[in-house]
Amino acid sequence: MTVRALPAALLLAGWSACGLGLPRPPRPEHEVTAQEVVYQVPGMERVTVETNVPYKKVDGRELRLDLYYPYPPDFAVGSLRPAVIFVNGVGGSPDASLKDWGIYRSWGRLVAASGWIGVTFESRGGGPSIDASPDIADLLRFVRSDGARLGIQADRVAAWMCSGNVTSGLKVVMRDADGKPPLRAAVVYYGTSDPPSLRTDLPVLLVKAGRDNARLNAGIDALAARAAAANAPWTVVYAPDSHHAFDALDETDESRRIVRETLAFLREYLSPAPDPAAPPSLARRALSHWFANEYAEAAAAYGEYVKIHPDDAEAWLRLGISQAHGPRPGDAAGSLEKARSLGADTPPDLYNLACGYALLGQPEKALEYLDRAVSAGYGIRSRVAADEDLASLRSLGRYQSVLARVPER
Repeated sequence: MTVRALPAALLLAGWSACGLGLPRPPRPEHEVTAQEVVYQVPGMERVTVETNVPYKKVDGRELRLDLYYPYPPDFAVGSLRPAVIFVNGVGGSPDASLKDWGIYRSWGRLVAASGWIGVTFESRGGGPSIDASPDIADLLRFVRSDGARLGIQADRVAAWMCSGNVTSGLKVVMRDADGKPPLRAAVVYYGTSDPPSLRTDLPVLLVKAGRDNARLNAGIDALAARAAAANAPWTVVYAPDSHHAFDALDETDESRRIVRETLAFLREYLSPAPDPAAPPSLARRALSHWFANEYAEAAAAYGEYVKIHPDDAEAWLRLGISQAHGPRPGDAAGSLEKARSLGADTPPDLYNLACGYALLGQPEKALEYLDRAVSAGYGIRSRVAADEDLASLRSLGRYQSVLARVPER
């Protein structure tokens, strides 16, 4: 019988030789968990590691974490660092904890050399009857409450999880919406889960290894589709030539590129946001809602804008049309008239006035402005005919006469 190595996040210990001989410890070069991350950066060898810090006691057992600090460890003089938590959803045994695997020790050093604090920890996971979720949740609470004394900037923390750790880890992260301070981001490598809901406030980097198990990849595809349907801020990276545990096994340009992209993703959300170059533009905010046909928001934004720029005819026109689409259309007529008095008289302006009055149920004014817009050469017949803002005019003979004068192209 052929014995194959199990995926990194599912393998809990080595195995003994078959037969009647004495147990033979596996050679490190043949062990997935002994491998180091395939992408290395300068400074990893100078990282400071603090091991076996207790974070929880349960069932007579003390659960511990390890901390990987950048060099020099300047947290000692009061400056705090962001942190990356490596989620342990599969547990392990006291003599073979996930936090002691080579791949996790090297990932801890990699993030520390990148300027953050790496956190690995023990949990009680390890089988269908042992759920690691309470330990993962308690670890997050511990980092929030005690992070400062450990040098961690608790409001700049991300979670990283892979393979079997994703099953319980992602469920905890997705229900952690009320955690204060909140997680900044999460990374998910070659694993899937079925959380009851997906957060829309948490950026997630999801990586699919193309040469992974087909059933697992189908689950990853389904999870990515859920994120897209929920409009969640997920970035999905496809690695067509990579295997499960590529970050430990595939010494390829693709594998190293994905690790680099992961570090860049973490840096994006763990670094302080730069100061804006200029105050936010109220006009741009209004335009974004107008362009998206979000009329209630556009009405509110243009309402603020015209208080500052009362002589802007186009802003009044857009305010009026947005109001006509909203719950208070009675305000729209005054805004449209204000736009007209300020010189809203170009062909597109005239057409928009027609739309506004049609929405308000004033067909005579709507047809007057539509006639003037068409006489000025505005419009393409198919588009005018399909415009729902003018739907209230379609049964009127004058509308049909005006429409007949609109060019076909």
